[in-house]
Amino acid sequence: MRISRTLRTHRPTFSADGSIDLYAPTSWRKMTQTQLRYVLMLLSMWESLERVKTYMLVRFAGIHIKGYAQRVTRDQPQSYSCWFRPAWLKPRCWFTLEAWQVQSFILQFDFIDPFDGMDVRLERIHGCRAVDDILDHYPFGDYLMAEQYYQLAVSSRKPEMIEKLACFLYVKTKRHGFLWLRKKDVHPKRLSLSPAEQMGTLRWFAHVKSEFAERWPYFFRKVDADIEEMDIDLMGAMDAQIRALTEGDITKEETIKALPCWRALTELNEKAREAKEFHEKYDKK
Repeated sequence: MRISRTLRTHRPTFSADGSIDLYAPTSWRKMTQTQLRYVLMLLSMWESLERVKTYMLVRFAGIHIKGYAQRVTRDQPQSYSCWFRPAWLKPRCWFTLEAWQVQSFILQFDFIDPFDGMDVRLERIHGCRAVDDILDHYPFGDYLMAEQYYQLAVSSRKPEMIEKLACFLYVKTKRHGFLWLRKKDVHPKRLSLSPAEQMGTLRWFAHVKSEFAERWPYFFRKVDADIEEMDIDLMGAMDAQIRALTEGDITKEETIKALPCWRALTELNEKAREAKEFHEKYDKK
């Protein structure tokens, strides 16, 4: 098996007892941006997480697999002939890696299993930089648009919807004014994403929604039905949230949209909690 150039990670080393120590990231946050892009590329290529994790092990641990090791007997477990370089220009160190060891080693990559578990994001895409990773000081109006495109991306599975979602999650610096000395962050009008970048965008926003559901459980209530089978009125849902915050005063709409996302969601969560308690109190009568 040949994989493209090994990333700059901790090289394998020998322990005092002669065994080999392999090193690889054990969480999303321990990855470099290059490693993150590599994993997202794998996830966009294959549905088999076991295959993805195997490639991660080989790449991140800095090992190379030449092929199957020759069996002495038929009953001997399948193994692979591998090598690594302990340092640049040093001779290759050969060792045998058995199939059961691979199955054991890739368990440390189980953190990639949940779709909404990616607590990092690609920091830059096509010259644009990512907004706050948990959308803390993110404008509420932008969040509403991002949520709308996320739902459309999940339900339609169209790359165009993912790219429109990314336009609200990344910004670029635009110079304007006298002698172009003033700077302003604006959302790009269009982005053309690779499959890995599309995967990264979806997983990032899915994690944000998962975090929001834990923080504001009254507003983000779980729905049992499959989203693909639901007829969702996205514009109606967005308007309902704005009306709840403006309390019918349309002159406050722009102010509400400019609010920090977390502040607006905290207020919506309180309104949802009060409504739930009201119904529980009076529905029993």
